[in-house]
Amino acid sequence: MSKELLMSTYERDTLLYKETLLGILKNNYLSYADEQNTFLIDLKNQNFRKENLESILEITSQKALITLKEINKTFELNLKKYIFQIKNNKIIIEYLLESNENPIKIEIEMSDINA
Repeated sequence: MSKELLMSTYERDTLLYKETLLGILKNNYLSYADEQNTFLIDLKNQNFRKENLESILEITSQKALITLKEINKTFELNLKKYIFQIKNNKIIIEYLLESNENPIKIEIEMSDINA
C-alpha cells in the first residue's frame, strides 16, 4: 500500500532536514528512498536498513553492521543506543553509533495517499 511519508531527521535535537516522500508499506515492511539512499524498515522486528552507493547500514536492537560495497566487507559497529517506537501512524527511530558524536533521530509520519 502506498503511503505519503513526512520525514524529519534530527541530530541530537537539531532538525537537519524535513521532506515528504512516497513509501510502500507491505507485509510489515516500509520501504522508501530519498535522493541518495534507499531505506527498509521491518516494523515487526524493529530493524532499520539504509543503503547508498557506498555502503549498507543495518541496525537491530542487538547490533549495527556496515557493509562497504567497494571492498565487499561487513564490520560490526558499537551500538550505543537504539530506540524504535511506533505510535499510531508515526515511527520514531533513534540511534547512536560509536562513530557518531550525537544520536540520530528519524521521525516518519505515515498517511494514506488520497486518490
